[in-house]
Amino acid sequence: MVNSSTLVKSFFTMTEDPINILLRIEFLVAVSTVLFLGMCVLDIFRGHFHSSSIKAILSIVDSVSDSLVLYLMGAMQTAPFKNQLFPVWALVLVSFRYSSDFITGYGIPDKHGRRFTEWRNVVKLLGWAFLNKTRGSMFAYPLWSLWCLQIVRGYYRLQSRNFAFNSVWHGQSSQLVSEYMRTDTKFENFKLQDCKPDTMEGYRYLVYGETDRHLVFKKPRYVLQIDSNPTETKDKAKAKKKAKARATTAQSQREDGKGPAKPHTKALPDSLITLDKIWQCEGALLNPDSAHGDKFKDLSLAFSLSRLLRCRLEDVSLHKDSIPITKNLVWLRIIQEETKRAFWVMELEMSFLNDYFHTRCPMVFWLGLHSLNLSLIMSAATFAIACWLSVDIKRVYKTPKDEVSHVIHEVNIDLIITWVFMFFMIFKEVWEMVSYYLSDWARLLLASTYVRWKENRFFRRCRVDKFISSFFAPKIASRRWHGVIDQFAFFQSYGDSPSAWNLMHIVSTGAIPEKDDGTKLSDHINIPECVKAAILVTLRSMDLTRAHLLDVIPSLLAESREQYRWACFGLPTSTHIILVWHIATSHSGVAYCDQPL
Repeated sequence: MVNSSTLVKSFFTMTEDPINILLRIEFLVAVSTVLFLGMCVLDIFRGHFHSSSIKAILSIVDSVSDSLVLYLMGAMQTAPFKNQLFPVWALVLVSFRYSSDFITGYGIPDKHGRRFTEWRNVVKLLGWAFLNKTRGSMFAYPLWSLWCLQIVRGYYRLQSRNFAFNSVWHGQSSQLVSEYMRTDTKFENFKLQDCKPDTMEGYRYLVYGETDRHLVFKKPRYVLQIDSNPTETKDKAKAKKKAKARATTAQSQREDGKGPAKPHTKALPDSLITLDKIWQCEGALLNPDSAHGDKFKDLSLAFSLSRLLRCRLEDVSLHKDSIPITKNLVWLRIIQEETKRAFWVMELEMSFLNDYFHTRCPMVFWLGLHSLNLSLIMSAATFAIACWLSVDIKRVYKTPKDEVSHVIHEVNIDLIITWVFMFFMIFKEVWEMVSYYLSDWARLLLASTYVRWKENRFFRRCRVDKFISSFFAPKIASRRWHGVIDQFAFFQSYGDSPSAWNLMHIVSTGAIPEKDDGTKLSDHINIPECVKAAILVTLRSMDLTRAHLLDVIPSLLAESREQYRWACFGLPTSTHIILVWHIATSHSGVAYCDQPL
């Protein structure tokens, strides 16, 4: 028996006594587990952090975590004593490291090569296999089952990016939308005169449901035509045969005096979900009088607009005749709306765009609800095996005489710590499943599924609309951005050289991102509600459906700044105008929002 002061002293003096080695391993495993659990919980909120210092700390922890796990596995392997719980601790650490970035790991482009972290996870799993094989364990079946499941999950995460990158809903979306919105062919899906923003009639923007089997290319121009229901012809033929058979049966029953047969109809789902179908759906879920009907509609509007914006960011041009259609939609459904709803739609649009480029959401939802359910099944299996392992540890484990362990007042501290670790692991899996199912992507898929199957009799009988509506009630992360806007003051930042920050970049071996000269930001601005309202009022005063940026920006010049008006005429691009206007406002020191509305 040793007292606490002796343990603390021996920990820092790094003695080679077995009990002290075990103490160091326990301490580092406990710190790592709590750290990884915090990273798992914070992962869903990383997009809301604005401070560069917090982001740098998270980057450092993320970079150091791999080395920490490998060090602990090596310390367990080289320990001069046996402990049956070492393989359990090592597998818990690998599992936590695997899920520490279960949302923000990487996006579709993956410019920073973050997908290679999956290979590092596989290496750690192979290291655990060596540790368990050489050390031996009395929990062989649950441990190896959990190890195999982690291997399968790692392989799926490696392949899911390729699936998402090649899917027409994600990686090939911009090319698809560009061809789909052409207006110069006989297969045109959009006409300006047919699009009515007040009723959303004619706005057949793609939301969900397009797959490779929907796409038909018409040579020689390769103009895209989407078949909304490729099995519709076959289904109609089958329906006609069934109707003819029912008519024959009814006729025979009438002749036998048994009365007419009760007709039986079954609604066929339309697999392609567009924006107008969601907004014009008459189901109880999307009714304006329902609790969350408008939210589901705004969700689909934001997602369809994010796909259009994604085309610009991926350098894919939309047909010029389709641009006025989108302008009319934005004018009526965003600018003319009340402030809270308008900015909520824009925040959703930016959130979907950020998820596509910088998170793992496209890999989780690449096949819609099917891929989401597959992720759920793997998390549920991990949950079940972790419970099995916890029960097995309680039932089987007894400290052998030849092993080193911490026993205080006949209480095995190692065993209690292991149960705490297993509880954290179970909580982590539940947290991951809940965060996926309460995300905006899952809500979008549920709304699309409702539109597709709302006429189904079983669907109506089970009152699925109430179930789907409940997904908007709980809120894990209600805010989709940090609520501030950064300012870049050109003159103040011109001579800035972030030498101290870049020194930290060198010391951290790249864990802290490097900053360029002249990129220092001024203090950020908190955006109050009155400013949001002023922005909408200003936008409403312009005719954005017709005006070009070259005409809009000079109109912002107030009479009090007439001396700068000459500089904005005759400039070749909008960038020149913005730069001149920025210089003018920097000299004048008068903010536009100070002017009366």
